[in-house]
Formats: sequence, C-alpha cells, structure tokens
Amino acid sequence: MSNLNTFNLYLLSLKKSFQDRLREKKFKSSNYNVSLGGIQPHRIYESSNIFLIQDLINHDPVILNSVRKFTTNLWKITNLEENKTKKLHNFCWLPALNIKTEKELGCLIVDQWINNFSNYTEKYWTLDVVTMRLIYWISSYEIIFKNSDLIFRSKVINNIVKQTKHLFKNISLVNSGLDKIKSLAALILVGNSFEQYEEYTQYGLKNLEDELGSFINKDGFVKSKNPEDLFWTLYFLVLVKEWLILSRKQTPAFINIYINSLGICFKFLRFSNGDLPLFNGANHINTEKFYEFLEARGYEFENMENIFCGYAKIKSKKIELFIDANNPSSMLHSRNYQAGPLSFELASGDIKFICNSGSGKNLGEELSYLSSSTAAHSTVTINDTSSCIFQKNALIRKYFGNSLIEKHNIFKNEFKNDKEFIQCIIAHDGYEKRFKILHERQITLFKSKNHIEGIDSLKCKNLENKNLTYSVRFHIHPDIRITKTMGNDILLSSNKGEGWIFRSPQIPTKIEKNLYFANPDNIRESSFILLEGNIENENTKDRKSTRLNSNHTDISRMPSSA
Repeated sequence: MSNLNTFNLYLLSLKKSFQDRLREKKFKSSNYNVSLGGIQPHRIYESSNIFLIQDLINHDPVILNSVRKFTTNLWKITNLEENKTKKLHNFCWLPALNIKTEKELGCLIVDQWINNFSNYTEKYWTLDVVTMRLIYWISSYEIIFKNSDLIFRSKVINNIVKQTKHLFKNISLVNSGLDKIKSLAALILVGNSFEQYEEYTQYGLKNLEDELGSFINKDGFVKSKNPEDLFWTLYFLVLVKEWLILSRKQTPAFINIYINSLGICFKFLRFSNGDLPLFNGANHINTEKFYEFLEARGYEFENMENIFCGYAKIKSKKIELFIDANNPSSMLHSRNYQAGPLSFELASGDIKFICNSGSGKNLGEELSYLSSSTAAHSTVTINDTSSCIFQKNALIRKYFGNSLIEKHNIFKNEFKNDKEFIQCIIAHDGYEKRFKILHERQITLFKSKNHIEGIDSLKCKNLENKNLTYSVRFHIHPDIRITKTMGNDILLSSNKGEGWIFRSPQIPTKIEKNLYFANPDNIRESSFILLEGNIENENTKDRKSTRLNSNHTDISRMPSSA
C-alpha cells in the first residue's frame, strides 16, 4: 500500500510541476501584468502599526547590514543564501529601521525595489513573499507613507494593489494551514487600509473561518502538532482582531472563539522563560513580548495541566518538562513533521537543559531530512532508524514535504500526580512493524528531591533479529556546559551556576557532537548524551534506565546523595 501511495504522490507531483511551468509562463506575460491593474485608492488608512508586528520584525544582522551598506545597489546582491534573499525581499527588516533617522533610507530602498521588480518576478513574487511584503509595507506606515512625497506614495500604493491582486487571484495555490491563514490576514489588512478594497476584508474573513475549521482540531490545537505553528496562528488571529479594532470594525465571533482555544494551548505549552518546546517541526521562538502584549490587552486563557493537546507536562516549582505524546498528523498537515515520539525537553527556571535539535526545514533538503529523524530528538532509536518513515523522493518532498510512508501510534498515555511525585508513562509502536519492538517511556519527578528518574522499556514480540541495537539520546542545549566526571556521571552546568548530574547506573554514557537547528539564522554546535547497546531477546522486555539528579549551587537544595 505504501508503494502505491508513493507512486500516486509521484504522479501528482509531476502534474503539479507541469502546472507550475505553465503558470510561470502565464505570470510573466504582458497580459497578466495588465490584469493586475485597477482603480488606485485615493488614500491609505493607518490600519496597522509597527508595534503590533514586533514579533514579525527580523533583526538578522546580515540583512540589516546589507540594507545599510548597499543603499544604491541593494537589489543587485547575489551572494546571499536563499533564506536570507527571501527575507530581504519580503521586507521583514523594514520596521526595524529607525523612524527618525532612517525614514529616507527606507523610502529609497522601497522605491528601488519597485523600479526593479514592479512586475511579476519568479523568485520575488512567490505568494509567501508577497504575503509578508504586503504586511510589512502597510505596517510601516510611518516610514513609507507618513509625510512622504505624494508621487512616491502613489507609486507604492499602486504596487500594493498589483501584489494584492496577484495574491487574491492565486490564493488557492497557497498551502493549507498556517500559510493560508497568513495570506488571508494580508488580504484583510489591505481591505482595512483602502476603502475601495473592502471586498478583500470580507473575502479574507469568510475564508479564514473555513481555513481555521480545517486547521484546528477539537482540542483547539493546530493539526500539524507544531508549537511554532500554534504560536503564529494565534499571533495572526490576534493581529487580525487588533487591525479590525483599529479600523473600528466589529470582530467576528469565530475569531474570539479560536483565539481563546489556541490561547489555552499556547499557555499550556510555554516554558516559564517564554520558549516553546521544539517538537514536530518547531524552531526556537521566544514568546515573552507577545505574552506581555496579550496581558496588557486583556487576553486571558484558562490554565491547563498534566496532559493536553497531545503533550504531557510535568511541572513542580522551578522544574518543567514536556513530553511528546502526539500521533502524526495527516499528510495535509505533516509537511514539516518530525519523528520524535516520547522525546522530551527539560528546563529548570529560565534555563533549558535537555532539548530536541529543532528543524532544518529552511536549511536545504539534507538538513531538513536530518532534523526530521528520530535521532535528532531526545528519545530512543532502534538500529538508528526513525520511528516514522518519510518520503525520500526529492520531487515528492518539494510538493508534500515530509509525507509519511509509515506512522507510529501512541497506545499508552498515563499520568499520575501524587503528593510525592509526578509520573508519566507513554508508549508507541513505531518500531513494531519493522522490528517487533514497542517503546515505553516512564518519567517520574520526585517533588521534594529535585530528582527525575526515567526508564525506557523495549518490549519485544517474538524477536527474530538478534543484531538489533538501541540508542538513547539526550540532546543538550548549546548554552549548557557538559562535562564527564569520574566514573559514569555527566555534569550539566549553566552560566548562571545551576547544575544537573546525569547518571546512568546500568549503561555507559558517551558524549557526542551535534548540530542545533532551532535558530535557522545561526546553526550552533551542541552535544548529546548517548546510551547504546544490543537488544537482547528476553521474550518480554529489555529494560534500560537512566536518572537525572538536580545539583543546584544552592546547598540547601542539593540532594544528600546520588
């Protein structure tokens, strides 16, 4: 069945590739360019501002340096990475300019861009780039429009109309989910900003409700199971609401309903330092400014505990631990899915110690595939294979991303919150079909001892292959120093003086090098702790255990013995 699905996906990818080539010819034609013209609005309303999009502003020093250094030939730069070129052309850096001292610079560069790229250009008029460029231009009202030359204003508005029409005509081509939500938000903003284009607001709101209904599950969580997608979906919904308020328009009821359900998930998944866990395609994002904005504007969300939206949360005093207990999403929502079942992230206070590696989704095919593997997560692998099998065909991956050939299933999910401890037991069958092995993970936090015990159980069903190996990886955050002590213990220490002792009584520990992808603008070297060995046939289970002991510099909190 999997071979048949792969073949069908390949045929569908070929069809999409052919359609793309035809579409490119159409977009580059003079007739298409003429079709993007229309009535130019008389004025632009200040329906957005820079403050609302603070978390969208990119402060990448490479981009900002290029902007400030190459003012006369910025658009002739060709040596930037693809990801940075996209950021340059979507103008995510524009609101980062100083309104008082760099307004003239911002207007000059926008003017130069229009002179060079006013008509459709394959690289720089992709729908995702157009979407964000519209949001950044309109949100930078004080830089581009306020007190600017009328001829320049008219020139910018005319190009905004062209880009908006291009987006509107082709919005069905945008991937469902978050990308579609962003594009609809851009149309709503344009409609709010120009009286003559109110129809875009109405269209955007109507289709936004339908898209949210398809993208959000009954728990109020995004179907991609990706905390980063959760953040941006909530963020753009709040943007839309605030834009409508600024325009003195009524907020539809569905927006408030979805903001509330997403907000509950968001509050549940936040570490105390504002980070979100790196699960299922998520990269690092600190939500502190956005959280403060929500509080200041009166957004309040119910507090959930234990197990919610497919994740288990263990929290006591300063210690926070999240475990991925999600089943994979459908192909439609698994473009950036990662095979990390039962992986976990651990933080103490505002310091993250154990994590996953993040996503290489914007770093090319090889790193994207590598970061999606189970080995890039703090969990168990068998024979160094992933618990899910992804498509490897480059053409299929171009159109469908990490479309899964085989998926795991979570078949046990138990949670206990006792006076003395908090315990979570989760199991998945991702290795059952290939190796007849089930993986169960038990994590227990002893409240009074600042002590965490983890037990990984590999339950074998009629084990035939006697050459199977297991690997247990614990990825360490790159800000943490890792030191092997006398014996088999490993010391994890932060620059704030807090330390944890990692101990494995039964299995030798190793420290190996790794890459941390969570910040795509700055891939960092990191390390992971490795436990490995052969799986022995014991009919019922092969049991491996590890321990994490907190060892704080505050003597009063130090355990009396390991």
